[in-house]
Amino acid sequence: MWLAGLFVFLGWMLSLCLHEFGHAIVAYLGGDTSVKDKGYLTLNPLNYTDPGLSLMMPMIFLLMGGIALPGGAVYIDHSRLRNRWWDSAVSAAGPLANAMVTLVLAIPFWLGLATELSTHWFWSSLAFLIFLEIFAVVLNLLPIPPLDGYGIIRPWLPEKIQHRFNQFGKYGIWFIFGLLWFVPAAGRFLWNFVYRIAVILKVPFDTLYEGSLLFDKPQVKLSLIIAFMGFLWLIKRHEDQRKNSPELTLYHQGYQLESDKYYEEAIAAYDQAIEIKPDFYEAWYHQGNSLYQLRRYEEAITSYNRAVYIHPNGSSAWYNLACCYALQGNINQAIKSLEQAIKLEPDLRSRAKTDPDFDRIRENPLFKNLIVKEG
Repeated sequence: MWLAGLFVFLGWMLSLCLHEFGHAIVAYLGGDTSVKDKGYLTLNPLNYTDPGLSLMMPMIFLLMGGIALPGGAVYIDHSRLRNRWWDSAVSAAGPLANAMVTLVLAIPFWLGLATELSTHWFWSSLAFLIFLEIFAVVLNLLPIPPLDGYGIIRPWLPEKIQHRFNQFGKYGIWFIFGLLWFVPAAGRFLWNFVYRIAVILKVPFDTLYEGSLLFDKPQVKLSLIIAFMGFLWLIKRHEDQRKNSPELTLYHQGYQLESDKYYEEAIAAYDQAIEIKPDFYEAWYHQGNSLYQLRRYEEAITSYNRAVYIHPNGSSAWYNLACCYALQGNINQAIKSLEQAIKLEPDLRSRAKTDPDFDRIRENPLFKNLIVKEG
C-alpha cells in the first residue's frame, strides 16, 4: 500500500516541476531571460520551493482531510516581457503543462489497459493522480489572485483594478480555502466537475473511486506524510546550506524584497551580500535590476558593469546594461552592450526590436543595423 502513496507523491513532484518549468521557459522566450540566472530552467524541485505553497498549503490540505502535496513558485520579471500576450502566456503555461501531464497519464486508460474491474493499487493510484492533475488545472484556472487564471487576464485589466486585485492576492489562497471548507456546495461542484472530466478521459469511475478510497487508508496517508517529510528535510538542508553562507541568505532576502517590489530594501540587502562577497554576480545583477526599477540608471549601470566583469557571459546583464545606456541616450555604449548580449544570446535581437527602452535610439543607423543583421 505504501507504494501507492510514494507513486502519487513522485508523480505529483514531477508535474510540479513541469508546471513551474512551463512558466519559466515561456517567460524566457517572452523576454525575461533572468529566469535562467535564477535556476528556473531546470526540473529541480528545490528551485521552485515557496514557503506558502511548498509548506503551508500542504499542511492545510492535510488538515482538511486531503493529502500533503507541495506546490511551487517562480518569480517572473513581468516588466521584461515583450507584451501582454506573452504575460498571459506565461501564466497559462503552468496549467497547460498539468493538462499535458494529465493526457499522458490517461493514455493507458484510452488504450484499454485497465478496466473498471481493475483493483491493483497501480491503476487506482494512477486514476487518483489523474484526478489530482485535473483538479490542479481547474483550480489554477480560477480567475482569483494569485492563481494562474488571474495571471492570464491580469495584463488586460486597468492598472487600478490590477493594484486592487494584487492587494487581495495575499489572501486569495485563504479565500479559496474558506470557500472549499465553509461552502460545501462549492466543494461538491468542483469535485464533481473534476470527476466528469476524468470520466471523459476514459478513466473508469470505479477505478477512480477505488483510488479515492485507497488514499483514505491510514497506511497510504502515512507513506505520503513520510514522503512529504522527506521533502521538507531536503528543503531544510537546502536552507541550511544557505545559512552557512551569510551572503546567500542576504541575497535571497534581497531577491524576495525585489520580487515584492521593495526595491530600496532589496538594494540594501544586496549591498550587504556584496560586502561579504565582492564577486557575487547574482547580487550585482539583481541590484542593477532594482536600481533600474527605481530609474536610477547611472547606479544600475555601475552594478551591471560589475556583473559583466565578474561573469562576461551573462547575457541578461549585458542586455539590461544596454537598456540603461539607451535610456540615458548613450548610443555607443548601448550598441556595444547590446551587441555583446546578442552575441551571447541571439534571441535577444528580436526582443530589442520592440523593447521601449530603446525608443530613444531606435532611429539610429547603428541600432537599426544591429537588430536587422543576421546573428
